[in-house]
Amino acid sequence: MKINLKTAINFVIDQNQLPKSFSSKVLSEAQSVKIEIDKLDRKNLSELPFVTIDGIDAKDFDDAVYCKQQKDNFNLLVAIADVSLYVKQNSCLDKEACIRGTSIYFPQYVIPMLPEELSNNLCSLKPCEMRPVLVADIKLNADGEIKKYSFYQAIIESKIRLCYEDFNEEFEYKKNLGSEIKNSLKNLKKLTTLRLKKKIARKALNFSTKAHKLDLSKDGYVKKIGFDASLKSQKVIEECMLLANECAANFLNIKMKMCPYRIHEEPEETKIDHLMKLVLKRSFSNKASKIDQLHLINSKVKDDDMLTNSLILQAMQRAEYSTNNIGHFGLQLSSYCHFTSPIRRYPDLIAHRLIKIILNKEKVFNFSEEDLEEICINSSQLEQRAENASRQIHQILIISFLEKYFGERLKGFVVGVTEFGLFVNLEKFQISGLLHVSELKKDRYFLSNNGNFLYGEKTGTKYMMSQRLNVVIVGTSPLEGKINLKLDN
Repeated sequence: MKINLKTAINFVIDQNQLPKSFSSKVLSEAQSVKIEIDKLDRKNLSELPFVTIDGIDAKDFDDAVYCKQQKDNFNLLVAIADVSLYVKQNSCLDKEACIRGTSIYFPQYVIPMLPEELSNNLCSLKPCEMRPVLVADIKLNADGEIKKYSFYQAIIESKIRLCYEDFNEEFEYKKNLGSEIKNSLKNLKKLTTLRLKKKIARKALNFSTKAHKLDLSKDGYVKKIGFDASLKSQKVIEECMLLANECAANFLNIKMKMCPYRIHEEPEETKIDHLMKLVLKRSFSNKASKIDQLHLINSKVKDDDMLTNSLILQAMQRAEYSTNNIGHFGLQLSSYCHFTSPIRRYPDLIAHRLIKIILNKEKVFNFSEEDLEEICINSSQLEQRAENASRQIHQILIISFLEKYFGERLKGFVVGVTEFGLFVNLEKFQISGLLHVSELKKDRYFLSNNGNFLYGEKTGTKYMMSQRLNVVIVGTSPLEGKINLKLDN
C-alpha cells in the first residue's frame, strides 16, 4: 500500500496523541505579547556582526554567533533568543509549552512547541531585526580552553542568515560578505579546530549516524532515499552550542546548585564487553575504564561503517534531563545542560529563567527542586515521544517506497537477535526488517543462553549480531512499521 506524507503524518499524530493545534486562548496570548525593545535596559550589541547559521529548511532561529580573536585568545559570543521575556512562568503559553515539551519535526512539517507568532517571528533571530537575547560571553585561550565566561541580557541584530549549505568543503564562503563577518567566521573556524582537538583529548565519543533525506514528489510520495551529508559548518555551530551549554550548566551549578541537567549515564559493562568482542574480537579489560574501551572502539570506526556505529549506539544509555548531576558520559563533561534552543525545547526555557533569576537578583524564587525534577522527567518522556514519532514517519514513508524492491537481493547486517528471528538492517536504506525464524530452513533454531545468537539444533549453524546477510523483501506493512525478509543465498 503506497502511503504519502499527509496520510503518514495524520496517522502518526492520531496514534501518538500529538497536539494538532493551539487553543484560541494560547493563540490570543501569543498575539497580545508586546515588548518595546528600545525601552529594555540591556547591553546594546546591535553593531556586532552576529550571524545565524542553520539548515536550509530552518524557520526558527534560536541562536546567533560572533567571534573575535585578540592575539591568540578568542572571545566567543553566543546569543540565544530570550524566549522567557515573552513566555512568562505559569502563563497559558508556558503551560502549553510544558505540555508539548519540544517541537516535533517531520519532513516538510513541524508541530511547534510555541505558536508561530513567537517561534517564527518575535522570538526568532531574523536578519536585520532587533531582538532581545541572553548572551553567553566566553573567553578562551590559544588552546581553545575556557578561561572565563559571563551571562548577560542584550539586544542584537543578526546581520545575515547563512545556511550550512553555503559553505564548500574548503569552508570558503560562497556569499559576498563584509570583512567583519568574514573575520568572525574565520575565527569561528579556528576555534572549532581547537575545540575538536580538545574533544578528542578528553575522549568524548563521536557518534556517526546517517539521517534519512527523503526526496518527495509534489503529492508527498517518496521518489528517492538519500542521507544528509555531514558538513564542516555544522561542526562550527555544534561546538559553539556545546560551549554555551557547558558554561550554562556550570553557572547554574555554582550560583544556584540547581539545574535541569542533561545527563548521560555510563553504559553497562556487559554491553561494552559484547561490543568489544563484536568489533575488536577481544574482551572487556578491567585495567581500562569504560570510556577508554569505548574510545578505542570509536577511534577504529570510520564514518561510513554503519554497522559498528549502529552497535555503538545500541550499547549506549539514553541521555535525559535530571536535577541529579551525574555528568554526561558521551561528551565526557562533568556538568552539561540544554540552554541554546528555548524556542523548541522546554528545559532550555527553564535554564533561561533560572539564569535570569541570578542576573536580576530576584528575591522571589518560584522553583523548588521537586518541581524542577518533575519538569525534567516530563521533558525526557516528551522528547522520547517526539523522537519516536519522527522516526515512525520516516519508517512509514520508506517502507511504502520499498515495495518496488520486492524480490531484489539486498545486503544487510544483523542488529537484533530474538527467539522468533533476526532483525536485519538493510544497508542501502538504513532501516531494519524481520527475518523470521521460520525462514531459516532445514533446521530448528534456538536462542543462545546469552541472547547473542540463534543456533541450529542439528547443523549447529549460527546467526549472530553484526553478521552480514543477503536478504529479499517478501512483505511490507508501512503503518505497522514492518518489513518481512527471507534469506537470499
